[in-house]
Amino acid sequence: MNKTTVSKMIFGAVLLLFTACTQDELAEQGNTLPDGEYPLQIGSVSITAEASEEPWTRVAENETDGMGSHWTDGDKIGVRIGDNEETGIYIINVDDAGNVTVEPETPVYWKSTQTAEVTAWYPAEASSVNLGFQHRNGLTYVLHGTGTGNHQSPVTLGFTHQLAKVRVVTKGTAQVRNISIRNVPTFYTIEEGKITGQDTYLSDIPMLRVEREGIDTYWEASVGPGAEIKYFDLGGMNCALNTPVTTQAGALHTITWTVNNEGTTTIDLLNEDCIINDDGTYYFSGTASHAIRVTGGKPNIYLEDAQISVSGGNAIDIQGGSPTIHVIGENTVTNNSSTAGAGIYVAEGYTVTITGSSREDKLTATGGGGGAGIGGYYSYNNPSSSCGDIYISNVTIIASGSSSAIGDCASGIGAAGSETVGSINISNAVVYATGTGNINYGAAAIGGGVNNMNFGNKQTEFNITISDSEVHATKGSSYASYIGMAGDRNTSPANYDIISTAQITNSTIYNESGTEITQ
Repeated sequence: MNKTTVSKMIFGAVLLLFTACTQDELAEQGNTLPDGEYPLQIGSVSITAEASEEPWTRVAENETDGMGSHWTDGDKIGVRIGDNEETGIYIINVDDAGNVTVEPETPVYWKSTQTAEVTAWYPAEASSVNLGFQHRNGLTYVLHGTGTGNHQSPVTLGFTHQLAKVRVVTKGTAQVRNISIRNVPTFYTIEEGKITGQDTYLSDIPMLRVEREGIDTYWEASVGPGAEIKYFDLGGMNCALNTPVTTQAGALHTITWTVNNEGTTTIDLLNEDCIINDDGTYYFSGTASHAIRVTGGKPNIYLEDAQISVSGGNAIDIQGGSPTIHVIGENTVTNNSSTAGAGIYVAEGYTVTITGSSREDKLTATGGGGGAGIGGYYSYNNPSSSCGDIYISNVTIIASGSSSAIGDCASGIGAAGSETVGSINISNAVVYATGTGNINYGAAAIGGGVNNMNFGNKQTEFNITISDSEVHATKGSSYASYIGMAGDRNTSPANYDIISTAQITNSTIYNESGTEITQ
């Protein structure tokens, strides 16, 4: 396992405090104001980021992307005007619509008409923080803000983070359930939002597991500035960074680990194709211009954020065996040339299973030169290229066929040319399938392709099962079906949208216009 990525982003937040009302003209002379008559009032609060930086501003992380945060109802900030010893407490209120108001719990008062520096901080009433329990209580924040103003003008306070945030992303076939940062300070003393000291004793910081829709699971923790991070505990494994990370206040440090189960083989596509003919476990992440070829066995192949783009032939070529392709993150497999080849080809009599951990995992498969996205391919040099069985589950698939220079057309998922396809089974998936064609004939989105000489005459029945899924189908021409047979203008146009033999349960099928279609 290796540490693969360390990135830093500096970010900040701004809190605006305004005087909310106009006071009567002063009756007194000089600079002194009467005690208790001119309170600092906060009319509005806004949180913004510095230009081109990513916001991270207290108290609750944004659920959509994890890169921003927001004040939550009941948060309290401390405020002090100038050198005055008196400090105030202000409460931030957030309603159900997200509107923010601020009211004083213990107000502070202007004592002079002269401009003064205003200091604010979070947490409002704390002299120390312990970073060792964030996995239970949520992330710890320390903020310090300063600004200038007077009793008649608004005061703008710019807040900065006094802690750093560390984010760990894991990749690979192993499931890591717990992560801790090893041997760093965990106890800090603070005063008015500034760190004034730290315990010299080093301990571990168990990290908070974060799961958000559309974002991979990762772990986070706030860490004091200047801490040198060398080691992590990854589910009981003590792992050292190749290069230690020294934390910076207000910085987000992202560290990526690749953690594979014992016995996993990392696929190397740097200089040549990878040939697989056993029941092993294989893993690939990154970019490649060579293919994965399966000639036998029942291997488990993990693709994580992989981009495989070949200049001819099948990007994943299954000539034998029954592999399972596990999709993690966003992946693409492409034949990017005019040479016939599928994105993923499975030979007749064999099976491919494509699955993810959820529909958030995505695979885009694109054929070239008359090849299907997932399924068959056709060429004069290899006219017998019927394909086997295709099983898709728990994943999002974007599959696009292509047309050859002589007019052979392929489905998005299924056959190419006039060859056959085995069974197609789609369950608990989101599928975007696109067949190709022209004004005279075209391939189905899912099902049959067409050869410009034979017009799909081998394609009369298909074993297609779709359950608990959402399918968006684009057929190659108006003469083809969406799910079923290809078609041509003169001799064999498909007279249905979805073939009658297809078994469709608890699923919705949309055409290219977004209109729902039925059998």
